[in-house]
Amino acid sequence: MLCYEDDTRVKARGSTFSEASRLATVGTSPVVKRIQALGLRVSVPKTEALLFHGPREVHYEALAIGGLSVISCSNGFMYGQVAGVIDALQKKDEGIDLSEGQISLIASSLTITCLIGFGLAAYATDKIGRRWPFIIFSTTTVLNWIILYHSYEMYQFMLSRVIGGISVGGLVSLTIFVPSEYTPPVTRAFYLNMVTTVAPAIGTTLGHSLGIILHWRIVALIGIIPAALGIILPYFWVESPHWLASKGRFDECETAFRLLHGEKLNSEKELGMIIKMETSKLKTANETNSQATLKRLLLAFKKKYFWGLILLSVFIHAYFAAAGKLIFSTLATVILKEITGTSDVLLYTLLVDGFIIIGSCLSCVLIRKTSMRALLFSTGFIANAILVVFSACFYFQNGESYFNWINVTLLAFYFITINAGPYPLLEAIFSEMFPLELKVYTFTLSGVILIGSLTLTIVLLPVMVSSIGYHGLFLLNAGIMSVSLGFIWLKLPETKGRTLQEIEMYLKTNNFDIDEVITKEQSKALI
Repeated sequence: MLCYEDDTRVKARGSTFSEASRLATVGTSPVVKRIQALGLRVSVPKTEALLFHGPREVHYEALAIGGLSVISCSNGFMYGQVAGVIDALQKKDEGIDLSEGQISLIASSLTITCLIGFGLAAYATDKIGRRWPFIIFSTTTVLNWIILYHSYEMYQFMLSRVIGGISVGGLVSLTIFVPSEYTPPVTRAFYLNMVTTVAPAIGTTLGHSLGIILHWRIVALIGIIPAALGIILPYFWVESPHWLASKGRFDECETAFRLLHGEKLNSEKELGMIIKMETSKLKTANETNSQATLKRLLLAFKKKYFWGLILLSVFIHAYFAAAGKLIFSTLATVILKEITGTSDVLLYTLLVDGFIIIGSCLSCVLIRKTSMRALLFSTGFIANAILVVFSACFYFQNGESYFNWINVTLLAFYFITINAGPYPLLEAIFSEMFPLELKVYTFTLSGVILIGSLTLTIVLLPVMVSSIGYHGLFLLNAGIMSVSLGFIWLKLPETKGRTLQEIEMYLKTNNFDIDEVITKEQSKALI
């Protein structure tokens, strides 16, 4: 049921657009039609509520963030479940006899094949938008779980890992970049943290815990549930207004943006920025004959700002690799068994994973109270100090059981600190720092570095542990993380409360003022 109001009365309030035509557009939108097809009523609020308060009966923003969180939880579950599979294969469960080399390949292949997913996601989301790539990659995730459940031979395990790696690679890159396009500047960091840190932490914890309690084939079946939701939920989203604007579809952009954010003053101002900046970029692209994505990439390669972003991403990737997020997510059970010297690690795993979730939730509170730079560097250097203390305690341990709890508790406090600041904030920065029309492609390029470093850490982990021990490994990681934070300190501006367009403008021209740059005819710098 749509609520109409006389167009003359709307104009009398100073509206700059026809309310009647806007309501007609909303009433016939694809999203509304999909919801109505399920037999649900969609009511568009009255004009004065839309213009001055912006409530919406269908909360499209919440629907998108909820769907993205479920998909991120599914990604975390896939990484967390690996530890249970590896542990079972090492014990030759069900008579499956694989060599250590084959098991190591199964463990690392999920990460290696993510790079293919990055590239496929970049192409798909550039061509068909944000919604359908989520549906496609979630479908292949379900296929991965089905194949894994029926796996007995090496080629079957590898097939599931290849399909799973491509799927999770595509979904990880999308869940990093897409949330920022569905959230306003004031809450963007908060929601990004929920999607990129809290949700995957919960998924990883479930994967670890269920992998210890249940047989790994049952865990594979459970993994189908969030993956299936990842197929269903994106179908009901509106398309990203930023993507629509980058393609010159400004009418659709306006409709989608207002469905997501209402018509509050700040929202209308942001919408104006999006349209103004993307119009200028498209005009410049036409003048320079660089409408094609490949030509835009080639032009970007000649820009100083582009290589500055790539260098910044190298240090961010180095931090992620050294911080051990992926290693612990993938091999938590194996690592804790070696640290504690016991095979009964359920309580240890729950402690560390529980603190990871606590840290992720804590960051949701802290990120609303302070600036991104202050939170990033305070928690980052505290985490490094904890890691150094943990390294010393592990080196001087005397074999007593209480030392196991000291070491695991220090590890837990390390993860609560790093998940309260560096992990979510650096992923939020990744979501913000690349140009809109090229960011998924640029992430694919920088992803070569990321996947290379993460894969190297998994493959070299046994070699490094045998040569320098866990204490030496963690000390080395603390050094790499400190250097990386130092570089990020020098190069990173404060982005909290800034629109994506303002951040892009600053990183390209060292100026947050979009109007000033465009007025001075510096629009070629935007390409």
